[in-house]
Amino acid sequence: MGTLNQSLRGWSNYFHFRNSSKALEDVKWFIEERVRIQLKRRYKVRCRKTALMRFNRDVLYSQYGLFPIPTHAIWKHNASQ
Repeated sequence: MGTLNQSLRGWSNYFHFRNSSKALEDVKWFIEERVRIQLKRRYKVRCRKTALMRFNRDVLYSQYGLFPIPTHAIWKHNASQ
């Protein structure tokens, strides 16, 4: 998980700018699904519904330490200029 988190952190820092919220949300969903698929294989869980309950978002981020990709850009436009 360490190498994945390094890649996600670098990628999100590079692409985290003004209108990237939708793209970051899509990447976050994709990464969660891919990690869930790997966990399904590791623990031999066949049913997707069972995997969603067993490896929900809270578990992925708290127990497995997945890097939380920011989904809202913190860019603020200075209106005084």
